[in-house]
Amino acid sequence: MLYTIVKREDMMMKRSAGMIAVMSMVLLGGCFEKQNELHESMVSCPEKTQLISDDFEGKPVCQLRGTYSEDLSLSADKSWALKGEVHIGVDGGESAVLEIAPGTTIFGKTGADFLVITRGSKIIAEGEVSQPIIFTSMKDAAGLISVPGDWGGIAIAGNAPTNAGREERFEFSNTDVRFGGEKEDDDSGVLKYVQIRYAGNEVRPGEELNGLSLGGVGRKTVIDYVAVYNGKDDGIEAWGGNVNMSHLVLIGNGDDNLDFDHGYRGDVRHVYIEQTVVTSIHARGIETDNNKKDPAALPRTQAHVSDFEIVGTTESSEGVYSRRGSGLILSNGIIRDVGGIGIYVKTIDESRFEENHFYDVELLDCAKGAVGDRSARITDLYSFNKKYDSSIVESVSEEGDEMVRSASLVAWRGSQRWRSDWS
Repeated sequence: MLYTIVKREDMMMKRSAGMIAVMSMVLLGGCFEKQNELHESMVSCPEKTQLISDDFEGKPVCQLRGTYSEDLSLSADKSWALKGEVHIGVDGGESAVLEIAPGTTIFGKTGADFLVITRGSKIIAEGEVSQPIIFTSMKDAAGLISVPGDWGGIAIAGNAPTNAGREERFEFSNTDVRFGGEKEDDDSGVLKYVQIRYAGNEVRPGEELNGLSLGGVGRKTVIDYVAVYNGKDDGIEAWGGNVNMSHLVLIGNGDDNLDFDHGYRGDVRHVYIEQTVVTSIHARGIETDNNKKDPAALPRTQAHVSDFEIVGTTESSEGVYSRRGSGLILSNGIIRDVGGIGIYVKTIDESRFEENHFYDVELLDCAKGAVGDRSARITDLYSFNKKYDSSIVESVSEEGDEMVRSASLVAWRGSQRWRSDWS
């Protein structure tokens, strides 16, 4: 959905050319240093990056690897390859800024290739509608068929609070990448008009990379007009922090599309979620947890998601799932075509009635029921609305459906138009 439609023969030619480009890069192997010397006069890569191809889809490729403790700028006249776990800045040491120009493509070759922005450092990735910044796999960058998990993803570590102690570490990192602190106004930079495609990787059982992983990211960070497409695990997962997000398009991610944990408290507006093929038996549109070890930990997770639509599949576990002491506020949205229950609350203690609220939400075609509360054994809409001070409706007439739907669609139509601009 996010790609320009071309004639079949043009696509086949592109794939053939892309295959040649990929094979050329693979065959270069240990000759990168030699090639760098040969083409030094023709193509200049920034310091501490390495030229690995002078013609990949019409552009030279510079490779990033290791840790960058000084500012680095990526221009659109080159493509940029991630090799392994690439760090921007050193946690507790030198900070750095990674600046990415509109129209730039950054790719990884395997699930072990991913980008980490450490605490105190920043990413400034501000694309444009007509020139988005694209993070993807090498195969996709070459016009070849790519699959979820073909590269790692993006992780941003900030200094904002979590409810798991002063600091935590990213579970998927092979190094000790920490996040969290006491700075609610922390600034990790900008992601705007950014696409993240085919990311995700299970580093160890139960420890996965997401399309975009946010750890303790503060409210001065800007996340706006971001698409996560065909990720293997979650689209976006936030552990703590209070960064606000808007204009999100999350399509084809194998597990949860939005996942909030460890005290995340922020506003998420204008969201379109579309599940296609899922890779998890518990794939949800939105999943929210407080803290597995301490469900009453503070600050309590409570995201506010507004102006949204969640489109599920027959394989969707639930549309929305709130558990382990967490809270969730939904307002002005539609949840439809879900294989499981539309909205399900699993928390046991009475705090769930204070922390979970669902306003002006329409549920359509949820195969296993509209709503559910495991502890109170509530499954009917009237009792659920009364307990949660909510206003959820099922489509009962064309007129009622249009009233609720129009209120929702007007609010998030901007993200739909934006998605169309990229198709």
